[in-house]
Amino acid sequence: MARIRKLKWPVLSRLTWAWLVFACGGAGVLAYAGLNADKRAAAIAMPVEAIERLAAPAERPGESRGERMAQAPSPERLAPAFGVTTASLSDEADAAEAPFSHDDAQSGFDEEPYSMETGDILALGEPGHFPGDPADEIVITIDGAPARAPGEKPPSTTIKSAAPPTPIAATDQTMLRKTDYGMAPKIGAGGRRASSYYAKPFKQGEAPDVALIVGGLGLNRALTERAIDDLPANVTLAFAPYAKDLAFWTKRAREAGHEVLLELPMEDRLGAEEVLGPAALMTTRSSAENLKRLDWMLSRFDGFFGVTNYLGAKFTADAAFDPVLREIKNSGLAYFDDSGALRHSWHGEDKTATTVNRIINPGFETDRSATLADLEALEKIAKRDGDAIGKTYANSSTLDVIADWAAKVGERELELAPASAVLSARASEL
Repeated sequence: MARIRKLKWPVLSRLTWAWLVFACGGAGVLAYAGLNADKRAAAIAMPVEAIERLAAPAERPGESRGERMAQAPSPERLAPAFGVTTASLSDEADAAEAPFSHDDAQSGFDEEPYSMETGDILALGEPGHFPGDPADEIVITIDGAPARAPGEKPPSTTIKSAAPPTPIAATDQTMLRKTDYGMAPKIGAGGRRASSYYAKPFKQGEAPDVALIVGGLGLNRALTERAIDDLPANVTLAFAPYAKDLAFWTKRAREAGHEVLLELPMEDRLGAEEVLGPAALMTTRSSAENLKRLDWMLSRFDGFFGVTNYLGAKFTADAAFDPVLREIKNSGLAYFDDSGALRHSWHGEDKTATTVNRIINPGFETDRSATLADLEALEKIAKRDGDAIGKTYANSSTLDVIADWAAKVGERELELAPASAVLSARASEL
C-alpha cells in the first residue's frame, strides 16, 4: 500500500511573500471601494489653501484638459435651499407676485454653497500673485453621475432641433480690457457691448416669451455637460466663478448655441461670508475691494453677455451695490437680478438690467413636482405680462424636468426665449 505523503507548503522567498501580501491588500481595497462607492459619492471635502481660480491654472506638460478637470461639489450644495411652499397655481396673482426669496430659505440652508477653508486670498500679496499650486491643494469629491465617455450619445431626454443650433459669436478681443487678474469685458469701438454681441439671436413672435436661466454650472462636470447637451439652445446657462475649466465649458456652451451668464456671489441676509467664498461682494468691504473682486470674477472667462447675482439680498439693497452695478454697465454687460432690488430702486429704469420673475425650486429626486409647479407658475406670469424670466440651479432632477417641460412649451402657446431677448423686449418698452 503506497504511503500517502503529507502536503507541504512550497518554499517561497521573502520577495514572493511580499508581492502576495501586496496583491491581497490591493484586492481588498478595490472590493471596499466598490462596496462604499455610494458613500464616497456623497462625501465632499474641499480644503483650500489658495483658490486656484484667483490666478489662471497653468497647464502641465503632457497633461490633457480632461485630466485637469476638477470633480467639484454638486450644485445641490450650491443652489440656495428652498424651504418655501410653492405658490398655489390656482391663484394666478400669488404665483406671479410671490417668487421664491433666497431669504425665505434660511431654515433649509444646511449646506454651504461656496464654502472653502481659506482666508481672504484676495487680500494677500500683490494683484495676480497667489502662493502655491492649487491643483495640489484642492481635494474634491462629487455626488453627480459619472460623465459620459468620449463618443457616448447623450440620454434620450436630449432635445435637438431639426437644424444644428447657431453658435454664439466668437470672442472679440477688441471688447476686452486688461485687469490684474486677466482680461475682462469692456465696451468696444462704436459702442459694441457684450450684452448684445454675445446674446443669442432670437426672432420674437406673437406668443408670450418665457425664458429660463439655469445656474450653478461648471462645478460638476457631468451636470454641466448634460445642461449643455440636453437642454434647448434657448435656455440661458449661468456659470459659477469658482469652477475650473470655465473657458472650456463656456466655449462649449456657446458652440452649442447657449448664451452664457456669469454668477456673482453677493452678501445675503443669512450672513456667513464663508458660504459665498472669498470673492464675494460684501457691504462690509470698501468699494475698491469689491471692484477688485468684481474684476477677478469678470476675468474668469469670456464670451458672456451678462451677469446674475448668486444670493445677495443684502448687498443689492445696499449703497455698496451702486458702484458694482455701474461697473457692470460700463463693461457693456447685462444684469439679471433675482433679489428684488431692481424693483424698489432707480436701477429698474436701466435698460441693461432686469428682474427675474421667479426662482424655480430645483427640487430633487424626491420632489420633482415642486420644480414643475414653479415652471407652470412662470408660464402664468408670461401669459399675463407678455414675458417672464425664471431662474433655477442644475441637478440631475432639475435637468430632467426642464427638458420635458421645454419640449412642450410650444403646445401651450408660449415661446421659449433666451433671457437676453426678454431683456431687450423690456428695454424697448422703457
